[in-house]
Amino acid sequence: MNQGHFLNKLPAPSLRDYIRHYTFVDVPFAQTRQLEFRALPSSNTRIVLFLNGSSLQKVENRLLRVGACALVGFYSRSHLFLPTQSLQQVMIHFTPWGAQPFLDFPLSDITDTRAELQYVFRDGLDELLEALQREGPEGCWKETLDAFFIKKLKRFTSFNRRGRQIVRHICSTHGKARLNELSGELFIGERTIQRLVHNAAGINFKFFSMLARMEYARHLLNRRQSFRLADAALQAGYFDQAHFIHEFQSVYGETPGEFLKRKHKMVWNRLER
Repeated sequence: MNQGHFLNKLPAPSLRDYIRHYTFVDVPFAQTRQLEFRALPSSNTRIVLFLNGSSLQKVENRLLRVGACALVGFYSRSHLFLPTQSLQQVMIHFTPWGAQPFLDFPLSDITDTRAELQYVFRDGLDELLEALQREGPEGCWKETLDAFFIKKLKRFTSFNRRGRQIVRHICSTHGKARLNELSGELFIGERTIQRLVHNAAGINFKFFSMLARMEYARHLLNRRQSFRLADAALQAGYFDQAHFIHEFQSVYGETPGEFLKRKHKMVWNRLER
C-alpha cells in the first residue's frame, strides 16, 4: 500500500508537550478491505475525526456504529473497526499526560470508551471539521489543527506538573521503573505517585507501566526484521519469556508470534511513530 495514505506531522512547538503528532489517513474503500483496522491498547489517548462519515466497531461479535468525531480513552483491550466506505480521517495523538489539560472531566471517565467531541469542545468544532474537509491531505490541515489547539490551550491555567514528571519518567524507562524505587528516587510516597499518575494519565500506575513495556516490545518486533522474541522480552524488562508472552496476549489478544505474522496488514503500526 502506498505510504502516502498515512501522513504524520508534528504540531507547533508550543503544543509538543501535549500532542505527539497528527496523522491524516486517506484510504480508498477497495484498499480498506486489504488492511486490518484494529486499535491496540496504548499509553496515549487520541482524538479521531472521521471526515466522510462514521465507521463500525466490532464488540463481542456485534457491529456498533461509532460517532464520527470522538476523544478515545485508554483501551485495556484491542478494538476492531470496519470502515463502511473510503476512509478519510485525522487523528490527534496526545502525549500520555497531554490530553487531560484540555478536558474539564477526568480522563479516567472514558477508559475503554469514547467521548463525543461536541461534548468535549463546545465551540469551534464545526468550523474545524469544515476546514479539514475543505483542505484535504494536501492542504494546510496541520496549521488548522495547530490554531485550534493553541486557542484551547490558552484557556486553562493549572497543570499537574509532578504527575507529568512521573509519567515522563515511566515512559523514558519503557515501564521498567518500580514503584518503590521511584518513590525513593523522587522522595514521594507510593500512594502519592499512584494518585499523580492516575490524575495525569487516566489509568493506574501498574497498567500504565505494563502498556509502556508492551509498546516498547512491539516497537522492537516491528522495527527489526530478525529480532528474536527472547531478546525483545529481555529488553522490555521480562526475564521470563513465558511471562512476557502471557502479558502480551492479555493486552493485545494474541501472542507475539501471531502479531508478527499480521503486522504488515495492521494500520495501527503505520499510525505510531
